[in-house]
Amino acid sequence: MSAMNAPMRAGGPATRPLVLSFDIGGTWVKYGLVDAQGRVHEHGRLPTRAEGDGASVLARLEAVARPLVHWHDPAGIAVATLGIVDPDGHVRAAGEAIPGYTGLSPRAVFETAFGRPVVVENDGNSVALAEGWTGAARGLRDYLALTLGTGIGGGLVVDGRLHRGAHGAAGEWGYMRIAGLLWEDHASLRGLAASAQAARPGCRLDARGAFAAADEGDALMQDVVAGWFELLATGLANLLFAFDPERVVVGGGITARGDVFLDELRAALRPRLGPDFHGHLDLALASAGNDAGLIGAARRWFERHGNAHPVDLVAAASAAARR
Repeated sequence: MSAMNAPMRAGGPATRPLVLSFDIGGTWVKYGLVDAQGRVHEHGRLPTRAEGDGASVLARLEAVARPLVHWHDPAGIAVATLGIVDPDGHVRAAGEAIPGYTGLSPRAVFETAFGRPVVVENDGNSVALAEGWTGAARGLRDYLALTLGTGIGGGLVVDGRLHRGAHGAAGEWGYMRIAGLLWEDHASLRGLAASAQAARPGCRLDARGAFAAADEGDALMQDVVAGWFELLATGLANLLFAFDPERVVVGGGITARGDVFLDELRAALRPRLGPDFHGHLDLALASAGNDAGLIGAARRWFERHGNAHPVDLVAAASAAARR
């Protein structure tokens, strides 16, 4: 294992049971052991695309998992992954982020290899669960997590439970159409960069650069950013009308802008909500950190298996290994 990929230890003793958790993204796969307090130990990561297709990625993760399972004897394995995940742990849709990934089952790979209970969950849903466990929605029973980066995703928790939808696709609100536009293509950070480059051809500004230029008084970029906020706020207002959450937790690359971003988003949202809904506007920046996917996937595992008697876990693992 290279120095880049070698696991790093977190401070403080781990509280058992431990869950070995993976977060499969389009660029990186993160992994670590998550304890019963939501703390991550033995961090590591590896580049997703270096592994080639989906089957190769899962084979590599099985190899990474083997010594960790041997050394730490986790009670189970949890996987957060890009794409839409069905209740059986198959990736039902994943676009082209990982070639050949759609249709594969991380659950089957890990259960066959290690004979332990495995949970697989969408990455946006995992972030939502992490925010409710250790982050900005801790203690809330109805909240919405919005991840804002290259695309737009997230998860919805209703009455303390993750809402996955009939087909596991709840939270895929990046696919909404706003004013005839695919929301995540235009209201994501990728969308802001594209708008900046379209407004000033050849500028090569990314989202951070567009914000910086607007902050410095660039009138054209101020118009671009204002239009971006209008589109982002329109979609978010629709989500607030539809779900009436106690709080919206916003995460992803935008959190680097901090409270300034929240003030700007509130200002764009208020006229779109109307006075009757102003009191419902509770926004917060995500605070579960860069390991939110790992933490949320582990939370999903603990929800399903954490209260089981060890004998039941062994029986479940044996049954899984026979499937």
